[in-house]
Amino acid sequence: MRIYIIGKNGQLGFDLDRVLSKRFKVDGGGRETFDVRRVDEFLSFVKGKYDLLINCSAYLDVVKSEKYIKDSFLMNAILPSVISKFCYDNRIKFFHFSTDYVFDGRKKTPYVEVDRCDPLNNYGLSKYVGERMILENNPDAKILRVSGLYGKRESKSKGYNFVSFILKKAEKREKVQIVNDQFLTPTYTLNIAKQVEKLIDFDISGIIHSTDEGETSWYDFALEIKRVLKLDLKIEKRDSQDLFPKRPKYSVLENAVLKKNCINIMRNWKESLEYFLKVDLLK
Repeated sequence: MRIYIIGKNGQLGFDLDRVLSKRFKVDGGGRETFDVRRVDEFLSFVKGKYDLLINCSAYLDVVKSEKYIKDSFLMNAILPSVISKFCYDNRIKFFHFSTDYVFDGRKKTPYVEVDRCDPLNNYGLSKYVGERMILENNPDAKILRVSGLYGKRESKSKGYNFVSFILKKAEKREKVQIVNDQFLTPTYTLNIAKQVEKLIDFDISGIIHSTDEGETSWYDFALEIKRVLKLDLKIEKRDSQDLFPKRPKYSVLENAVLKKNCINIMRNWKESLEYFLKVDLLK
C-alpha cells in the first residue's frame, strides 16, 4: 500500500510516519514542500500514485478561528471535503481527523459517536461542518475524533503542545495557571498512529472516536506531568469562564465504535504519558 500523509511533518503526521513507514511506503509533506491550498495541483500530483490519503492538516488555533473564520472553514471543512470526494471518485482510502470540540460539554458522561454535536466556537463548528461535508462526498471516509494531543513533535501550527508548554514553563521557572474546570482525555499521538494502522485493515467508515482511556482536567494533567518528572514548577488553578472563545467543560470521548468492533488499542492516559515522558521523549 502506498500512503500520502498531508501534514506529515506536524505533530500527528510525525508519529503516523514513524508507525506506518515500518509496513507501508509512506510519502507526504506540509506547506514547506507542497501547499494543499492549491488543491487542484495537489490532486493532480497524487492521482494514480497512492492507495490511501491521510489528512493531518488543519486550522487548529481556537482563538484565531474566531477572527479568521474564512481560513478556519477553508482548512477544516472545504479543502478536506474536496479531497475526500477526489478519493471517493478514484477509489482511494481517506482518513481525516476531527475534535472533541464538536460537542458543547453539557453531558456528564463520555460522548459517543452518535451523540448530538453543538459546537461552542468557530473552530469546533468548522470541524463539525467538515465532518458533514466529508461524509456527504465520501461515505467510505474514516473520521477520527481526537482530544488533547501531545507527542514527540510539537504542533507546527501552534508551535507547542500542552506537555511542551508545561516543560518550557518549568525550564524557565515560571509559574503557570491552568484551568481546572475543563475535562478531557489527553491523548498520545503515537497511540493514535498505531490505532490508524489497525483501522487500515478494517472495513469501518464514518465517525470514530480515538482517544486514550480515562479522563482528567487540564489542571490535573499538568500536575501529572509535574509528578512524573518531579518538576520544580508552581501550578495554580484558574477558572475557564474568562477564556475566549468558550470551550466545552466536559469533552471526554468514548471509543464506542472501536470497542464495538473489538479493535480499541488506545491506552490509559496516565500510562501513555509516563511512557512518553520517561522513554519516547528521551530517544
